[in-house]
Amino acid sequence: VNFITPTSAVVMGGLAIARVSYDRWLRFVWKYLIIMMIIIIAGLAIGVLTG
Repeated sequence: VNFITPTSAVVMGGLAIARVSYDRWLRFVWKYLIIMMIIIIAGLAIGVLTG
């Protein structure tokens, strides 16, 4: 969540220093976030199924 929330001071500060708009950054990082979400869901499912 801290990677995508625009209220995160680290995200907004880093984007301001790099002079990158939030929209442009979000278009760049969305694939990574989807992959991470799938990996986390799979890990949780395996953990639940194995007890």
